[in-house]
Amino acid sequence: MLLSLALTASLSFGCLPSPEARPLRGGLHQRFVTPNGPVHAWCPERVEPELLVVYVHGYFDSVDDAFRDHGLVEQFRASGVRALFVLIDGPKGPREQVAWTRYAPLAAELERTLGRKVPERVMAMGHSGGNRTLREWTKERLVTDLVLLDAFYGDPSPWTAFLSSVPAGRVQLVGALTFKKAEAWRRSLPASSARRVEQLTANTDHMGVITDAVWIPRLVKERATEVSSTDGT
Repeated sequence: MLLSLALTASLSFGCLPSPEARPLRGGLHQRFVTPNGPVHAWCPERVEPELLVVYVHGYFDSVDDAFRDHGLVEQFRASGVRALFVLIDGPKGPREQVAWTRYAPLAAELERTLGRKVPERVMAMGHSGGNRTLREWTKERLVTDLVLLDAFYGDPSPWTAFLSSVPAGRVQLVGALTFKKAEAWRRSLPASSARRVEQLTANTDHMGVITDAVWIPRLVKERATEVSSTDGT
């Protein structure tokens, strides 16, 4: 009953109705701890988010490191998009296990803790080793928009299977170190799958894909524009 009332309240007040949320850089921010690690949530103040953007950091960082050091809130704000932005913990190295092996439990945790429904449209972005979380999500087939930010490492078969089994699935690739491997994979795909893959040249180095503050605002804005165009708004 209490969660139902909170979810109803979120529709009235928008953004983050949780009493734990605090103002931060023109929006509201909340950090909370789950059994799968800390989560950061941020969204522009006084809006009702239409898109959920989930970001997974790469190796040698934690979610708190990424939130503090990579200017992510500023990048989210620069996109100008009515979105709920969520940062989750990913593996900090090759020997660490993926924390969030499925999207559905994350969505449930967000609704329970933040006191609001999460947008149905979801865009998941992973930098570098963050691809390991996203490749697990391809098995679940609930998230159809995947963005690999210089993250095309390892066996490409999960991405191939995802495109084959999810007609609405799409993969965007921003390549620096991974450009050649990703492009070879894209060219190997059948036309029906290849048309749902976009390969972009990073024009920066591996960390610059994140810290140059270019790609995240651009891709989020482009996706939100496509959603609005599809909705006729």
